[in-house]
Amino acid sequence: PVVPKGEARLRAQISAAHTREHLDRALDAFRKVGRRFGVIP
Repeated sequence: PVVPKGEARLRAQISAAHTREHLDRALDAFRKVGRRFGVIP
């Protein structure tokens, strides 16, 4: 997919093989990085 210049997208693919723990860890990592870079308050 094309992303407009000056914008960004973060894509993730979830499968039935992922556990709740996998998803929680991924979301925690996204929050940590998002807050560090100021894209999540």
